[in-house]
Amino acid sequence: MDKNSKLKKLIDKNQSLSISRFINLCLYEKKYGYYHNKIIGSDFTTSPEISQLFGECISIFFTSIIQKIGIIKKFYELGSGNGSLAKDLVKTLKKLNNFEFNLFIHDKAENPNLDSLNDLEEVTFLKRKKRFTLPMEPIFFIGNEFFDALPVNQFEKKKNSIYERRIYVNNNKFKIFLKESPYILSSDKNYKHGDVIEDSPQSNLYLKKIFKHLKVFGEGLLIFDYGPFKKKNVSTIQAIHKKKKSCFLDFPHESDITYHIDFEAIKNLSKKFGLNFYGPITQKKFLYFNGINERLENLKKNSKSKKVQEDLNFQFLRLTDPFGMGDLIKCVYIAKNKINLDYFNNGKR
Repeated sequence: MDKNSKLKKLIDKNQSLSISRFINLCLYEKKYGYYHNKIIGSDFTTSPEISQLFGECISIFFTSIIQKIGIIKKFYELGSGNGSLAKDLVKTLKKLNNFEFNLFIHDKAENPNLDSLNDLEEVTFLKRKKRFTLPMEPIFFIGNEFFDALPVNQFEKKKNSIYERRIYVNNNKFKIFLKESPYILSSDKNYKHGDVIEDSPQSNLYLKKIFKHLKVFGEGLLIFDYGPFKKKNVSTIQAIHKKKKSCFLDFPHESDITYHIDFEAIKNLSKKFGLNFYGPITQKKFLYFNGINERLENLKKNSKSKKVQEDLNFQFLRLTDPFGMGDLIKCVYIAKNKINLDYFNNGKR
């Protein structure tokens, strides 16, 4: 049985599949799913995989908040990539804070590349098989390129009707067609003919559970993800196959499939839980305000190798490049406690 047989059988049985179910099978299906079979970073590299500077700046950010509101001992990473962020967080948090803490990892993809984290006594794995359970106490959540990789549905407005974009098979190829849908549009936006609305059921479930926890127990959720400051009503689903952009229908199970996050929708949802929303700002700005320049110089001073120093400079440029990750990735922070984070909301993004 080839990789696409299960998808085609499901479509044959149900006549079509929602885009979110198609993406979920392509990315997370246990036998053939992309994240179960690909080496993390082989098609797309995330910020923690580029440099320890990223994780160090996040540790500095959380430490600055702890200094304002008091000790928070639980940290929770959503998704884990190759484990780089977890390692850097543990290492730097231990240096900066004189208290014991615990880092939980929700590993949705059950990534086999994380065995090296078993040596870190502060790390606790929460596998996909287990429920998304949360300790009943304040938590700092970190989601780095987590939400953009969750399955998403697409709907399209045609005059006064709403249609769902669904997937069928034609001439042995996956295609999109429109099916009338009872989907109810959000009242927060005005939609016109031809608009495409993206909605991730899994993302909504995660956010609601986290926001409910923050409302009851405290503390905050830090998100880094791709998306504009204000999302347009167009299709943003994209795929990377062998380091090149492709249509997400062309190489199922072999492509990294993502979409752009709607930060405005996250803000509106957080307000319903009475939380404080900061941002969005660019990744570059977050890193600058949390000491990346100082961290870079310290690391370079501690190394006599010219090659290491050059590598550090290159890593710094990749993380802060205004034509790349520096501006394309946005950052938001949602929290129960109101704190002074002027650089998030001073109008300069």
